[in-house]
Amino acid sequence: MVSVVIAAYNEAATVGQVVAAVVGHPEVDEVIVVDDGSDDATSEQAASAGARVVRLPVNRGKAAALEAGVAEACSEVLLFMDADVTGLSHEAISRIIRPVTGGQVDMHVGIRARKTLWLNRLLRVFPIIGGERALSRRIWFSVPQRHKRGFRIEVALNHTAKRHGRGMSFHVVEGVSHRTKEDKFGWRKGLVRRLGMIGEVVAVTWSLYIVGGVRDILSTPRRRQVDDRGA
Repeated sequence: MVSVVIAAYNEAATVGQVVAAVVGHPEVDEVIVVDDGSDDATSEQAASAGARVVRLPVNRGKAAALEAGVAEACSEVLLFMDADVTGLSHEAISRIIRPVTGGQVDMHVGIRARKTLWLNRLLRVFPIIGGERALSRRIWFSVPQRHKRGFRIEVALNHTAKRHGRGMSFHVVEGVSHRTKEDKFGWRKGLVRRLGMIGEVVAVTWSLYIVGGVRDILSTPRRRQVDDRGA
């Protein structure tokens, strides 16, 4: 069975629809919405749609909200979902969770934008970003705590899943969209938030894939030397 964890900050307009889309799915055991310090009716809308609500007293960011939800979840397979998506169906949810529940991979991501997929294939380092992702609980706890910050968490999960266990996979989810930050906060505040998110993603990508890759290359001879001595 699967525990659904939804991080939500001022998402009263859509969180009820998201919860309703997963409640009743045959493989979903529970739906947990973490209200990340909202000052609107997010908690009330989530609860009325059938979710168990965890309230954080102040806004702490996406990673902290997910951490609070994981602490409350009971299943070994987790499904993270954004609170601002529309167009979800049981079929779409099944396609995201079954590669993990079936044991093929440790994480599977449902991508909303085709351009993300093509950029990743062309550039190889462009991160697979998607709020709808299923993963084993083990992968969550394998992510270093220093990377469980804000929007860095999705890239950190990718990096961890690729290097532990059965890896990760992804596909484009048709018919699913989301409210943009500009829609929710206005163009000026929304743009500031978008740039902040991009900055976090770039920073963690550089740290994990560029700096970390160089570190691995430099440390390889030393590891081989140690292995040769039988240590």
